[in-house]
Amino acid sequence: MISFNVGVKIPVNGVFSKNYGVSFHGNSSLKSDDINCTDQFKSSIPEGYSINDLIDLAQKPKNQIGMGANSVVYNIPLLDDYVLKVLNKDDPNNINIKEFPSSVNLGQPVWQNPDNLRMLILKKINGNEHSIPNWSNTIWDNEIYSPRSVTKEQAKLYFSQISDIALFPQSSYDSFAADTKLLSDKGYKLDSINPNNLIVDNKKKQLHVIDYFKVKPKESDIYQNSYLDLSAIILDFTLLPEFYDNLDKDDQKELVKNIKIINEKTHQAALNTGLSTDEDRFKTYIRTTSRWFTAHSVNKENGMYFRYYDVRLDDFIKMLKNPDKWANER
Repeated sequence: MISFNVGVKIPVNGVFSKNYGVSFHGNSSLKSDDINCTDQFKSSIPEGYSINDLIDLAQKPKNQIGMGANSVVYNIPLLDDYVLKVLNKDDPNNINIKEFPSSVNLGQPVWQNPDNLRMLILKKINGNEHSIPNWSNTIWDNEIYSPRSVTKEQAKLYFSQISDIALFPQSSYDSFAADTKLLSDKGYKLDSINPNNLIVDNKKKQLHVIDYFKVKPKESDIYQNSYLDLSAIILDFTLLPEFYDNLDKDDQKELVKNIKIINEKTHQAALNTGLSTDEDRFKTYIRTTSRWFTAHSVNKENGMYFRYYDVRLDDFIKMLKNPDKWANER
């Protein structure tokens, strides 16, 4: 089991290509009774320890669990429910530490160093990265300067994940929808294109999002959440057709059945929680995004897999309306 948080990508083999050596320290006088943090986090600080004590314990190579382009993340000894995140540039979201209620876990910050705003303590999210590891590397591999084709092994992994998630109770989907509705209410957009932004806790039957961004007021008509964001990120709408084609006939039939189940549950979850069911919200988001981020197509046995997000969007909507017909026409 791996712990993930907003914007952090963890290599599959657990080995990092380099270490930025990012390390910041704040005022050594910071104690649990005079820090600006959430009440829930404050109550979890061990007696006799200051924040800096915990930071010093965390910033050791053995505690490093993730590194992204802009940050390093560490486990914090003595604090199982939190991680330390150190940014190497200012946080574009700049989430207020008390913006989200303590009852939800969106990997949100619970403390920010007043002397260096690039140091944050976040709620920990436990689970596994959804879909294939390093999904963005299949979309575009910088080392070979080309997209990669989906393999049969990747398709089997995806099929196994979808089969498990389809069995999650409706309450799991309701919780996921409620978190997404909360993001909407607070002015945030879920990044539902990359399925690695979904963390799945199979043990607790939970679905968590780890990447979202603050929507500028002038773009509020473009970036809005809806139930289709839930279906899209779970089903990995960009690579779904390629996964399907790489499965055997029996697994293809089972996948179509599970697609129906998942989409029905996400739609019901939206109705249960007040999340929008307006399909145009997702369509607008994807068509806008496709102008700025190109997903290059790859060859298949007879033709091409067109991965352009707007093309996959149209195919995805068609598939959801009639999965059996979509499958029969492939």
